[in-house]
Amino acid sequence: MEISENFRQWREVFSDGGGELVEYYVEACDAVPGWLESNVNDLRGFRDELAAHIRDSSVGPFPSETQWTTDEHLRDLWFDVFGAEPPPGDPYPVPRERWGRHRMTTYLRDIPHRHPERVRPESLTWLEARGVSLDDLAAYREPGADVEYSRPEPAGFRKRLDELTATGRRSGPAEGERAAEARADLLDAQRSYRETGHTEQADAVDKILADREPRDD
Repeated sequence: MEISENFRQWREVFSDGGGELVEYYVEACDAVPGWLESNVNDLRGFRDELAAHIRDSSVGPFPSETQWTTDEHLRDLWFDVFGAEPPPGDPYPVPRERWGRHRMTTYLRDIPHRHPERVRPESLTWLEARGVSLDDLAAYREPGADVEYSRPEPAGFRKRLDELTATGRRSGPAEGERAAEARADLLDAQRSYRETGHTEQADAVDKILADREPRDD
């Protein structure tokens, strides 16, 4: 599936600018229910196209990612923008109970869960709609918590990509052009974590690296 100009424009709206525009990203997510009602700038079309791209892995891998991790980023985006119900046709949906307590997203990351009085009413409404509580966010940050830094690439995923490519539903490689460089950066970070005694973070890197490996053999 080709990426439409409408999709590109909405991706700009729902972008945190590498962490520098999180406030605008959050405000855009808060505005979605009203925007959907009036279908501002064909937001419903973006919703349908995002679901299709997740289903067909048809947004090529981001430069430092695999196709699987790119698809996972888009699942996080779907949750932040459209809610906890998986996109239609998603072959690898995230279980609803994983969000917030075990799996983090851009919107969830900066909610001041330890200070409920500081949480904006809009964020409380957003959380309620997704079935995520402040207690869930607190549990995510407990030492030794079952944190989902990543999910393993599913068995058969590369075969599925080949089939999707053969039928014209996607194109491009399974790896981004800087995926090897990103792996090296993760290993450097792991060494630094171990040298400074941050064993939990170092172990998390092992899992991230393992989860990026193909599972087709």
